[in-house]
Amino acid sequence: MPYCSSCGNMVAETAAFCPSCGAPVQRTAGQPPSAAPSAAPPMAPPAGYPPYPGYAPMPGEKSPILAALLSIITGLGQLYNGEKSKGVIFLVVGIILFILMVATTILCIVFIPFWLYGMYDAYIRAEEYNRVLRATGRPPW
Repeated sequence: MPYCSSCGNMVAETAAFCPSCGAPVQRTAGQPPSAAPSAAPPMAPPAGYPPYPGYAPMPGEKSPILAALLSIITGLGQLYNGEKSKGVIFLVVGIILFILMVATTILCIVFIPFWLYGMYDAYIRAEEYNRVLRATGRPPW
């Protein structure tokens, strides 16, 4: 089985792209698809290179940290990730819960977990967005 020239993971002989990093599998003109690798994959990156996966972000990737920070106002992180209907729902529910929490302090038991979940969800969904974008080259939603 050949190895990916970008990340060093083994790829299927018929694969056109690495399933781990999404890089195209490069073969030399004289090398058939079933040729065995001449050397073992690199275990550590060469001196002066960032650790794996040390590639630059793809155009269109979302920052998970920014998504979580925007979710300080619940729903903005989901809107940043491109989930418009989910972001609007989170925003409306967050505003209603905040108003009810100010009116009756007991509802902070509901608002605070909802607020924290909104930040967590924005972070996780931004990472998922980036993972799918790297694997397929297209945004997931």
